Amino acid sequence: MISLNKNNQQHFFWEKRIRLVSLVIFLFGLLIIFRLFYLSVYQHSFYEAIATNRQAVNENLLPERGSIYVREDGKLYPLVTNQQYFLVYAEPNKVESAKEVVDKLTPILNLSEEEWKGLLNRLAKKSDPYEPIMHKVTQNQVDQIKKLDLTGVGFVGETYRYYPEKNIGGHIFGFVTHSDQEVKGQYGLEGYFNKELSGQSGNIKSIKDALGALITIGPRTVESAQDGDNLVLTIDRKVQFTACEKLKFFYDYFEAQDASVIIMDPKTGAILAMCSFPDFDPSNYGQVDSINQFNNPAIFYDFEPGSVFKAFTMSAAIDTGAVSPDTTYDDTGEVKIGPYKIQNSDLKANGQQTMTQVLEKSLNTGAIFAADSIGKNKFVQYVKDFGFGQPTGITLETEVPGNISSLNKPGDIYYLTASFGQGVTVTPLQLVSAFGVIANQGKLLKPYIVSDIIKPDGTDIAAKPEVARQVIKPKTAALVTGMLTSVIKNGVAKKASVPGYYLAGKTGTAQIASSNGGYGKETNHTFIGFGPVTDPRFVILVKLGKPQGINYAADSVAPIFSQLAAFLLNYYQIPPDY
Repeated sequence: MISLNKNNQQHFFWEKRIRLVSLVIFLFGLLIIFRLFYLSVYQHSFYEAIATNRQAVNENLLPERGSIYVREDGKLYPLVTNQQYFLVYAEPNKVESAKEVVDKLTPILNLSEEEWKGLLNRLAKKSDPYEPIMHKVTQNQVDQIKKLDLTGVGFVGETYRYYPEKNIGGHIFGFVTHSDQEVKGQYGLEGYFNKELSGQSGNIKSIKDALGALITIGPRTVESAQDGDNLVLTIDRKVQFTACEKLKFFYDYFEAQDASVIIMDPKTGAILAMCSFPDFDPSNYGQVDSINQFNNPAIFYDFEPGSVFKAFTMSAAIDTGAVSPDTTYDDTGEVKIGPYKIQNSDLKANGQQTMTQVLEKSLNTGAIFAADSIGKNKFVQYVKDFGFGQPTGITLETEVPGNISSLNKPGDIYYLTASFGQGVTVTPLQLVSAFGVIANQGKLLKPYIVSDIIKPDGTDIAAKPEVARQVIKPKTAALVTGMLTSVIKNGVAKKASVPGYYLAGKTGTAQIASSNGGYGKETNHTFIGFGPVTDPRFVILVKLGKPQGINYAADSVAPIFSQLAAFLLNYYQIPPDY
């Protein structure tokens, strides 16, 4: 009996323990099932994203930025393109000897003392997994480094903008910035056509195995990158180089604050050359004294044009029939308008003068006479028709419209002073475009600098000359051309002449308005002309801002026009007129 009871007790003990263990296993199983249910249902998206991130390949395919060309002898010549460089980097935690690496890299990368000391300190951080050493390293330098077989030193390819020609058009091109893998054009063509030049990024999506290799039979989608458009410019490289070279000489010689030259084909509006100083190097755009240096003076900085504006005043007066080239007036040397007294720049009274002599001698009183003969309303309308007070629409970033708002003010003083280029502001490009009206039988053409846009598939979208409007009659243009020819032949602009050729042009020596009202002694000098007058092939503007040691545009910028005109006449092989 006693033995039986003992066996029963042991049986109940083990049965109890088995039930307890079973209960624990059951509860543990429930916990596992609940956990699996929670992970697979409630956090399915989270873990799916992790798995996809580890197994999937999802990378952007970067397009190649379009290039900028000019045509030369029927072929495309790159002025802006792309060039492969490298980033040299180090992994300090893999570098065996920081001193050895620095000693061997210094002569190849031309590291300064400050640079190699800083690099030595960075490579000494053994816990550091990555340190960039230098960007824009050339293939030749990389080849030299590869031969050294330095452990912990690597290379990554980088694409940068490359400008084969130096100092011939930073303002035209603009530049490209790099930030957070974003490439963006700024200023000039790079800014205006940033979207077209950039192209469109592509994308590749695929699956990789545990070792990181692509699974070729797995799902894959590829959206190819679309390279950027290429631009072909109207710029003539030889004309551009010559214009920039000559302008730079006079800019330095006269210690001018700024300088611009523009050469345009008056029959099409095509810009053959555009250059300004101070310039900048697009490949090293950070090395400027001021960010204002990025602004293109030919389209961004407006100024009071001075006496070159008399050509437009005279065109308006002749076009309406109010005056002719032989119309006379009595020049007393000054004109009183209310409380104001306006004088000629030479402070002289010249007596009876024709309208041709007004331009030859650049008489302010004669310009006032011509403007007064047609009245304010007609004068203002002609000023607008010539294109002033509005952008030309050229495809360069940051063009300004100039300012002719003073013509809206009540009173005659504002439009009468505008008749000789005072109180209104214009850009150099507006002046060239407006002078082209006289050279092109009275038609205003829209200036353009891009002749073709070439798509990645080879499609060529060619620009066509665009006539904005007929500003003056062809007869008026012919008469004013004759008057402007006399300005160079017989008037104040004799230094603009080229022996054997008839050229037309006008000087402008404009006092600069001071901030406290009135005008100071500093001046802007401008000359605009075209030729040959029988069949104009070019319009040239030259402008110097605040030249030193010279008083009149006839002595400063007229000679530059003469040199450029002589070059173009020879370049185009135009036979002499006499």
